[in-house]
Amino acid sequence: MKNEWEAAEIYMYEIKNLSHVSYEELADTHNLVFSDYVIPMYITPEQIEAYFKVSGVDYSCSFGGFYKGKLIGFLANAVDIYNGKPAAWDAMTGIAKEHRGKGLFSKLFEHTRQCLAGNDIKSYYLDVITTNENACSVYQKKGAKIVREFAFFTGSVISEQSVLLQEGVIKMSPLSASSSVEISTYQPSFGNRISALCRDADHYLIAECGNTSIMISRQGRISQIRYNDQGDQGDLYKILKQLFQEFVHLDISNIPITEHALIHALLDFGLTIKVKQYEMCIDL
Repeated sequence: MKNEWEAAEIYMYEIKNLSHVSYEELADTHNLVFSDYVIPMYITPEQIEAYFKVSGVDYSCSFGGFYKGKLIGFLANAVDIYNGKPAAWDAMTGIAKEHRGKGLFSKLFEHTRQCLAGNDIKSYYLDVITTNENACSVYQKKGAKIVREFAFFTGSVISEQSVLLQEGVIKMSPLSASSSVEISTYQPSFGNRISALCRDADHYLIAECGNTSIMISRQGRISQIRYNDQGDQGDLYKILKQLFQEFVHLDISNIPITEHALIHALLDFGLTIKVKQYEMCIDL
């Protein structure tokens, strides 16, 4: 009887695109969905609007699941050029706990697949926390393959000695909205690509010292790092010390684990790896 009930339950969900869903409703659903997540997250309507703008979310190809008229899950998809071709990325997805395991994600994803295929998009990317085995399994059943693994760093190290901007050691400049070249020495993740950051260029700064550069938001989140282990460690540390004077707490998102020299330098500086993520890809 359980299987019959579950099969019937799926038809009680209504799937709509997110074009006419308010940011208030999206934020409320987000906070419900992620209250029991590996890393619980809270977001305001203004924050989710800004995040969707930077990510390049296409509302016409993003879908929500409604139960008795209430949004209880959604799949928000960004569309852009990635790895040289049109691609989509799961910018945010989640389903309220009591509605998981009832086939809702499959319906959301099928609507996504049809919409993206109709727009000649062949690749769909996702970032999945490595310890979230259930999510990894669900995506792999949809055909997802692991492309790369990322490390997410965090830290609240405060330098004993400030590296002063007026000394000319560190150059800080705003990101230009017309920038088109990644500053990192590695391929950034979909969410950290330069075309996304430039959508809200006023929100980002570039810190430079020698041959080392860091792209950072005005809230202290680092998106890209240009680093060469040949003599650049001192320059990297000078920038980080200054940034800690400015922000106190820093997050560094999605450093590929293959960037051994950079990862060792960040760990030696005193930052810690908060979580690791897989970059996964589904061929549509």
